[in-house]
Amino acid sequence: MGINKAGFNLIKIFLILSIAGYILSYWVEFFGRLSMFFVLITIFLVYFFRDPNRKTEENDKAIYSPADGEVIEIKEVSEEKFLKAPAMVIKIFMTPLDVHVQRAPIKGRIEYLEYKKGKFMPANLDKASEENEQNLIGIGNNNIKVLVIQIAGLIARRIVWWVNLQQGVSQGERIGMIKLGSQVDIYVPMNIDVKVKVKEKVKAGLTVLGEIK
Repeated sequence: MGINKAGFNLIKIFLILSIAGYILSYWVEFFGRLSMFFVLITIFLVYFFRDPNRKTEENDKAIYSPADGEVIEIKEVSEEKFLKAPAMVIKIFMTPLDVHVQRAPIKGRIEYLEYKKGKFMPANLDKASEENEQNLIGIGNNNIKVLVIQIAGLIARRIVWWVNLQQGVSQGERIGMIKLGSQVDIYVPMNIDVKVKVKEKVKAGLTVLGEIK
């Protein structure tokens, strides 16, 4: 179990504050209580930024979940940004307790990348998928194209991505992270046999969301 480097600086800050508070408590008792508060925040941040190693079994027919969390909606839509065709969208909601690293659902190349500023409504609201700050990552290969959208939430206001246009990615490879509670949507073509249901728990790079028919 590792810690993602995206959280190193934040963890370091609260660790230093914890130590400083402990030292100052020798002179002022209040700093002892403050130090304990910073220790609890440090422990939470270490847990939140955990980044477990996962082995994804490569499968050209399978589309893996790009995120940990709970499936909150599956429906037919028209996706005009990348797929530019009728599609199925699977929406995954992440609580602050879920692993927040996103992984590539298929093997391919980054063919579309767009960051959009927006609002910070609760991520599980219907309007959040359209109006919240988000980052779009389109991945394609010879068989299929999928669009992964990282969506910021009420508390999550920091989206990071670690891929560039035309970069090749492996199935299950880390592609980004959203800090604190948030949502990830994945758009897939209509010729996909969806394998998950609403309210089902999924894990990035491990749970198969669907298979090419």
